[in-house]
Amino acid sequence: MGRIEQLPRSVYSSLQASVYLFDLTRIVEELIYNSIDARSTKVDVSLDLASCYVKVDDNGHGISRNDLLLLGERNATSKLYHLDDTNAGVETLGFRGETLSSLSDISLLEVSTKVCGMPNGYRKVIKDGKSVYLEIDDNRQEVGTTVICHEIYRKQPVRRKYLLTRSKKVLNLIKRCVLHIALVQPWVAFKVVDIGSLNELLSIHPSPSPLPLVTAYFGSDVSSTLNMVDFSKGELKLLGYLSSPNLGFSTKEDINTRFVSKGLIHHLLNNQTAYFQLNWKNKFRCRNRTKQPFPFQQTYPAYVLNLCCPISCYMIAYESSKAVLKFKVSYGFL
Repeated sequence: MGRIEQLPRSVYSSLQASVYLFDLTRIVEELIYNSIDARSTKVDVSLDLASCYVKVDDNGHGISRNDLLLLGERNATSKLYHLDDTNAGVETLGFRGETLSSLSDISLLEVSTKVCGMPNGYRKVIKDGKSVYLEIDDNRQEVGTTVICHEIYRKQPVRRKYLLTRSKKVLNLIKRCVLHIALVQPWVAFKVVDIGSLNELLSIHPSPSPLPLVTAYFGSDVSSTLNMVDFSKGELKLLGYLSSPNLGFSTKEDINTRFVSKGLIHHLLNNQTAYFQLNWKNKFRCRNRTKQPFPFQQTYPAYVLNLCCPISCYMIAYESSKAVLKFKVSYGFL
């Protein structure tokens, strides 16, 4: 990754503004994406909902002291420097430089990091978008970065109350979120631990493909039906796995290895499946010439697909806790 720099006004004013950290799942997701951008192969997530605490620890490249000075500043990023970069291939999951700044507005943010080959690690504390501490961290021995969020939603008592009263639901949502990320980042090891109960919620080992993970969490009857997809046209490339249209399974779609809950591919495949099953239903009735009920229920294909394209072609909107993909241009073959 490059150095962290402050984006010029001409650049950040043209980008989709603000990272909305409306729930704990979104916070964990954004921190994991930062870890993956740092080329981490191991990401550990620790949670304590009772104290509104989140820790994400990785073994990535770490952050130098010079970069740490700008870390947490609004629109400071190492992932994009010019608007022309939005038309190029995407190698990072984030590019606006707003996640940590937004986090410091809703929590007390602590970052501990060390770069390979450097004698010392460093620790920085950010509150309300301002650095309140930056010193050498003598306790940091491992290369990588640890981000800790203390007192999350300290100014929003309603959100804090929700975390405490719906803790089981929140933990399940976070577990599902990390599982979704692992499906499109199978080469990364993930662990999720609930500190309050000392329970390990999730432990995922790295793999060259998502198929072992699909088998482990969804069964061999699903993974055995998946067929590889490898298609490209111009600036677009579609990779992943797709089953037959009559499997009956929840679906996973991502763009540039970022998971989305709903998008163009969902709509396309669901429509094609409905058309296929309608024809199948009509043929069944013609052959039997009776009013006998159709023997199969509505089903959908299973798929794990990654669409690679320039980031200038789309935007990701957030509806409640769902990431929804919206294209700015139309692609005929889709």
